[in-house]
Amino acid sequence: MRTVLKNFVVIGLASTLPALALLADGACASTATCPAAGAAKEACCAATEACCASKAAAASTCPADSQAKLVKISYKVTGMTCAGCETKVTGVLSKIEGVSEPAACAESKQVKLAYDPTKVKEDQLMAAINKTGFKVEAETIDLKVEGMKCGACSDKVGKKLAGVKGVSEQKVCHEGQNALVTFDPTKVSRKDIIAAIDSTGFKVAQ
Repeated sequence: MRTVLKNFVVIGLASTLPALALLADGACASTATCPAAGAAKEACCAATEACCASKAAAASTCPADSQAKLVKISYKVTGMTCAGCETKVTGVLSKIEGVSEPAACAESKQVKLAYDPTKVKEDQLMAAINKTGFKVEAETIDLKVEGMKCGACSDKVGKKLAGVKGVSEQKVCHEGQNALVTFDPTKVSRKDIIAAIDSTGFKVAQ
């Protein structure tokens, strides 16, 4: 009797192992790979169900397409004098699809926001602000620049930016691997500034 029981357990384990191997590889085994009956079948199918449930949960929380990268910008806006002005600007921006976290400060004359470039263009943002009765005078962007290793590298990028018409201020740091640029968006675009930096041999990470 003990011999028969031992053989039964061995056979059951042998039948279960292929299914468990499939589970380990990340695939959900079908019931066809489980033993026909007995405790081994129950163990195998329980593991299969757990695997499929786990995969279903992962699929619902991990979409195939990642979210588009948001672009953060800061505008110098003149004309704002109070909290009501701030609310007026942020209220308009928050209604634009693709815009997130708009914030305005009358004291510093700054309007900051993040936007999805696949849903809204930058000129639409400036137009929306200008329509409130205030005026966008300058824009500041912080770009990550790859490849700078020393002071000479940052000086090279800084000199190039200083020569771009419309750029009023620039601060390049090789240690932080970034370039903080303030410019007149009516004279030069973000795209032009990125092209100027790339022309130095370094590259703006996008």
